[in-house]
Amino acid sequence: MRPSVLLLVSLTITGASASWFSSSSEYDEWSTPELKKWLNDHNINVPETYSQDELKGLVQSNWNSASQWTYDQYASAQKSFADLREASFDAWDESRLREFLLEQGVVEPKGPREQLVLLAKSRYAAYTSAASSFSAQASTAVYGDTAHQMTKSASSVAAQATREAARQLDDAKDYVYSTWEDNRLRNYLVEKGVLAKDAADKKRAELLALMRDAYAKTTTPIWEAWSDSYMREWLIAHDIVAPGAPPPKTDVLKAKMNQYYYDVNDRVWGTWTDSDLKSWLVANNVIKSDAQVKRDKLVKLIEDNYVNAQDTVWEAWSDSQMRDWLVEHGEKSVPAQREKLVKMMQAKYDDVATTSATYLTWPDARLRAYLRNHGLDESALPTSRPGLLQETRIRWIQTQTTFARIRDIVNSGVEATEEKLASILNMLTGEAKHGADSAKKGADSAKKQAEKGKENVKKATGEL
Repeated sequence: MRPSVLLLVSLTITGASASWFSSSSEYDEWSTPELKKWLNDHNINVPETYSQDELKGLVQSNWNSASQWTYDQYASAQKSFADLREASFDAWDESRLREFLLEQGVVEPKGPREQLVLLAKSRYAAYTSAASSFSAQASTAVYGDTAHQMTKSASSVAAQATREAARQLDDAKDYVYSTWEDNRLRNYLVEKGVLAKDAADKKRAELLALMRDAYAKTTTPIWEAWSDSYMREWLIAHDIVAPGAPPPKTDVLKAKMNQYYYDVNDRVWGTWTDSDLKSWLVANNVIKSDAQVKRDKLVKLIEDNYVNAQDTVWEAWSDSQMRDWLVEHGEKSVPAQREKLVKMMQAKYDDVATTSATYLTWPDARLRAYLRNHGLDESALPTSRPGLLQETRIRWIQTQTTFARIRDIVNSGVEATEEKLASILNMLTGEAKHGADSAKKGADSAKKQAEKGKENVKKATGEL
């Protein structure tokens, strides 16, 4: 076994037995300056009004997350952090913040909302730091083509976290108004009633901050307020535009953003009208057709029921995929009608019917971005939502099981380390090859599925 391979795989084995949190009371005797220094050294914002007790509480809350994470800790945190970025916490209410912090091991999240946001952001910073660290460690293990493929597999989740963690927008350069002269900014703010005509002159930084509320927050979609450079940066971060390619023109950038932009908090029903929401709930027997329900309640009902609805679950399966699955699992008579296929799948495979895969609620733009990032060429992207979901499901299963399979090997009864490492190596290199093959075949996958589906129908109905 090559030393580089041993180093890379040991990241997983070492983490398998590591504990999540440690404890310490080292900071109990620290003075106020020492507490502030520790917080500043760990890039944690310190409100000027905080007392020594509040500072100590902030250190305590961040103590574990500021220490180096084990791989096991990082892998366990993926589900919570993969769909977030730092700015997400600013939009959360106290209840959601406390719930999130409890999930991260903060036993009693206390303090005002401002402190909860700071604490959540520090946890996120620790996660992204761990992502970068493990990605870098994986990169140092590169030794030949095989090790390179292993590096790609081992760092794939870290790369996903990096893509989602887009940096904060800079008022001075990232908005369309960032290049406006001060007078133009001032006139716009006066016109919108944000500034009084006789108001004292404000500094440029203050004007730009006011523009963020008056201009950027009222723009729909949000990226319409972004500069060309920041739109390009977002597209590069999400693997839509190549970093070394010439900067696209404004109209091309906007077309790409329109096709692929999403916020991590966006859901497929986010743009639905009240009528759309109610129609879905009625069709899925959640409410009666004559029910009088306000929008907030309609949205909450959708959130609670969407992923478990039959239509939602089976929309991610094509007719041919269901036929193939049923034939492979011993069903000799397979119906041609989708309604009957769904009923048979429901009865045959309950685990599929009760899935809670988060991609089922993603808007179409996020599904497109995910597929592009997972090797599907833009020309092969499905044009319908069911098609997008079906292609996403295939790749989702593949990427979500890689490290789970590694942990199964590590925790198995096989005692010989070399044998374990060989099993992991074979699994990862096979995974990398499978990913490359999937990308190569993406353009004609739909055609092959259709042909195979027709053949299975003929076999099942006795026509062959």
